[in-house]
Amino acid sequence: MSLSPRDAALGRVVLLRMVMAVFALLGALVALYLWLYHLGLSPLVCPIAGCEKVQKSEFSNLLGIPVAALGVAAFSALFVSSLAGVLIDHLRVDRAVFIVSSLGMLTYVWFTYLELAVIGAICFWCVISSLMMLGVWVSSWLALKDSHRAANPVR
Repeated sequence: MSLSPRDAALGRVVLLRMVMAVFALLGALVALYLWLYHLGLSPLVCPIAGCEKVQKSEFSNLLGIPVAALGVAAFSALFVSSLAGVLIDHLRVDRAVFIVSSLGMLTYVWFTYLELAVIGAICFWCVISSLMMLGVWVSSWLALKDSHRAANPVR
């Protein structure tokens, strides 16, 4: 007995939402680590030079809020939304995660530009964090495609 195309797409969507949740959780943990450093509650261990320069730059705060704290908030929202999507099968969840992760990717592109062109240093943990956001974004895009397929099966 084989699955219908709709059921197969729904199965992939659930799996992709779980993948999104894992990437978001890992991203939240990295952002939390950087936030704890920013607060002076944790040392910054970095396998490459540059982390401290980036973390102490004028760009480490946005309107007085540590960028790492904003990262914790964004990744936590993505984590909760991804898990909710596993429990509540609805296309709106996939759209919301895709939109938020797209904004996250644009933010990471901007901060990567600042690291390379303005600060002149790369933060290892920022790169890991951006890869986690990329993971959320790619899996959310794939989930959104499969959600559309499941909602609009070809007859």
